[in-house]
Amino acid sequence: MNWSAFPLVAGMVTAMWHVWSGPDHLAAVTPLVLQRRRRFAPVGIAWGVGHTIGMMLIGGLYLLLQSYLPVDRISAHSEQLVGLTLVGVGAVAVFRGRRGWMHHAHPHAHQDGDEVYVHVHRHHHTLSEGHRHEHAHREPQRQGVLTALGIGILHGFGGIAHLLLLLPTLGFSHTWQSAAYLGGFFGGAIAAMGSYAAVVGRMGARIEQRMPRARFVLQIGSGLAAVLIGIYWMAAGA
Repeated sequence: MNWSAFPLVAGMVTAMWHVWSGPDHLAAVTPLVLQRRRRFAPVGIAWGVGHTIGMMLIGGLYLLLQSYLPVDRISAHSEQLVGLTLVGVGAVAVFRGRRGWMHHAHPHAHQDGDEVYVHVHRHHHTLSEGHRHEHAHREPQRQGVLTALGIGILHGFGGIAHLLLLLPTLGFSHTWQSAAYLGGFFGGAIAAMGSYAAVVGRMGARIEQRMPRARFVLQIGSGLAAVLIGIYWMAAGA
């Protein structure tokens, strides 16, 4: 049997399990995805890229500066910052979902190059004119790709335990095997959250087709979940 691909596959499987088993990971990305109208996967991909960057940062600091800096305490404070960020993301999602529900707002997406912007389409009802449509254009709201990237960095940086996931690199006898494991891990993290974002976004779009206002309910629900998980994360890291 050819075991040359084992390090790569092991890294990918470990990363996917790590990403999908973390409720804080999913809670951070879900509200951002449900606020988009299209191109859902980039939010998850951005989180995955940020997560790998954060893990490399905390790993580098631990190896180079563990004798000079309290890296474990820095990481613990990062975990609290992750919790606070989750509360913020969740609160914004709840606010936008509630506003959309109360005002019957229907966001529509417009694309300018690679960026997607949203404006709000409001419905007004009058006795004399029946159903009249009026577009209320607001400032373009950039989607949460950069937000997901930042949260991913915090998630990767917040937790010395992440280093345990990279320990298998020390057990391989060849450098290329260690590199393959790392490459598989980082690629797996990006693919796992990108696929999750794509699935959640498409499911939300299909539900909205049948029940137009359901998106706001999903936004509120995912926002509340993010707030609760964020509060727990802050309490656990205290």
